[in-house]
Amino acid sequence: MKGILCACLLVSLQSLSPVRAYEADIHFSSTYVLARAVGWSDADALTIASANQGMDENEDTVAALEANTTPGTSIAGHVTSSLHQAEKNLRFHCFSNARGQAGQISADVVRVISAHFAEVPDHDDDPRSHARRLIALGAALHCQQDAYSHSDSGGSCGAHLGSCYGHSHQTLLDQAVFGLLGKHHFDPDHPGVSGERLLVALQGTARELAARGPEVSSRSIPSTELVALSDALRSSGLELPDEVRRECNRYVAGKWLHDYFDSGSRNHHSPATLEKLAPEVAVTCKNASLASATIVRIPAARFPRLNPDAQPSLVRADGTYQLVGDVDASLPDIAEGIAGLFINYNTRNVKVQLSHWSQLLALPLMTRVAVSTQDSYLKVR
Repeated sequence: MKGILCACLLVSLQSLSPVRAYEADIHFSSTYVLARAVGWSDADALTIASANQGMDENEDTVAALEANTTPGTSIAGHVTSSLHQAEKNLRFHCFSNARGQAGQISADVVRVISAHFAEVPDHDDDPRSHARRLIALGAALHCQQDAYSHSDSGGSCGAHLGSCYGHSHQTLLDQAVFGLLGKHHFDPDHPGVSGERLLVALQGTARELAARGPEVSSRSIPSTELVALSDALRSSGLELPDEVRRECNRYVAGKWLHDYFDSGSRNHHSPATLEKLAPEVAVTCKNASLASATIVRIPAARFPRLNPDAQPSLVRADGTYQLVGDVDASLPDIAEGIAGLFINYNTRNVKVQLSHWSQLLALPLMTRVAVSTQDSYLKVR
């Protein structure tokens, strides 16, 4: 049994993002349908939801672990003495620097969330200003949603604020147990695991979207409807691999939006936006409610390219923006993780940034590359 568990742990290292919280089924799919439900247009809802999930798609804003090292340090030294959360985790993903009460959002996180929403610009009809407002709102919602998944991951660790590894140990354990038992139990990123925190996160999202929505069409969502969405997401995907669960929850969210519109005789979708699911989707998703269901089709995301301050790098006069993956964006594939090197040539300190557990195994090689780069710089200087 011990050998099997170790093997599962090693496999887990290749697929884990150690400190992220809610994933695309909450940050993108659920945000999109909630925005539509409170009255945002399809295009505006897409921008808000894309900016929300875009925080996890950009190198400069994705949650990550950092290891500060100097040449010659062993990998054990990296892991035991210097591995910690990046500062941006507290700034953009609402980890706390203090240990709060179980299940409660810490005071410092409440201040961070308030600051994010305070920075959302006022309504402006100018297309460029409007797009910037939507992107800022999406970024603020990302932190607010993450706060609930991260509510038990605060506290200082050595010289670093915030717990050293976020909830990475829970995520790692969850993947190992899923490999053995075929069911998720520990990962707070999973809607089915996060419990009542998911409902509170959805309620907060709906509230902020309604408060900042178009005045002529903005409306609140009845609490019973939010409970229905939360229950549907919580019961979905516990026995599915994460990538399958995210796609299935996209269908779950689309079905909820279709049913919500129909329940109030609201005609907010055209036949072109509707999709009838094939019967086999229910089998793949292990969700009988999706059998031949009619859903509102959630469009493909358009992630804005973000700077280190989470501001969009380019918004054009017509309101279109530069995307992650544009040919001139020169960003790596986030799905494979990010490993950034930051070298101080005066102190010979190297900061290694990781957003994927498999990169821990590459720390020695990355350090050698950093040192080689540093030495080359010093020779030509």
